[in-house]
Amino acid sequence: MIALVLAHLFIMHYASVPSATTSTFVHARWAAAGWRLFDWALLWLAATHGIAGVHGMLRETIRRPGGRAALDGVAALVTAALLGLGTATIAAPFPSRTPGPLSAFPWIPIVLTGALDVVATATYLGLIWIGATFAVRIARQAPLGRWTYPGQWAFALNRTAGVGVLAFLLVHVLDIALFPLAPDLYDRAVAAYAMPYLIPMEAALVAAVLYHALAGIRLMILEALDRRGAAAAVPSFVALLVLTVSLSLPALAVLLGWRP
Repeated sequence: MIALVLAHLFIMHYASVPSATTSTFVHARWAAAGWRLFDWALLWLAATHGIAGVHGMLRETIRRPGGRAALDGVAALVTAALLGLGTATIAAPFPSRTPGPLSAFPWIPIVLTGALDVVATATYLGLIWIGATFAVRIARQAPLGRWTYPGQWAFALNRTAGVGVLAFLLVHVLDIALFPLAPDLYDRAVAAYAMPYLIPMEAALVAAVLYHALAGIRLMILEALDRRGAAAAVPSFVALLVLTVSLSLPALAVLLGWRP
């Protein structure tokens, strides 16, 4: 999954920009069966991984058997719906005409753009809250948080990144589902990614994907080293942060219009 995710991230955020992935782009990409298989495998791995992760997080806070059973049912339904819609979209034949059968509903891209705005707003408010909290604690010379070990911060950041990526994935599957049904509306939905308000969110998305993927690799290495990896825990966390920021900067430059 990490290999597929990083390859997809490079194509969509380094070699191109999300607003350029129009119906023409998707048509050319999915003309090759290999790319359809690539996207289908990525969908299944990312969706099941993300939903299982959030499901596990919520299960930690829900103690009653009835609540957990309800949560299990919701998670199963969301997974089935997401995978079913994504699979049907990828397997669908190319649209034979424009406008398509859903083109009579111009409100659809407006709703999808609104959903992206909600994700972006939540991202910005969260970053502002974290920054303000840290600023106040630093001014008061207080500890930065209740966690004293870098591993606790790495864990918290990993979960936060995963939740953010899943939130975007849910919206992304909905907008790509427009391609076989209304290519013109799909183009309108994709054009929203060029909105200045969404660009910081897209940059944060790149950072979240990179951090989540690299954190997974870090954990696998530390687990393989077992006790021998104890001394590498802190340096590897620092390296993880530096790598995330360093690798995110080129994507940000592309989003802002820079081209080599």
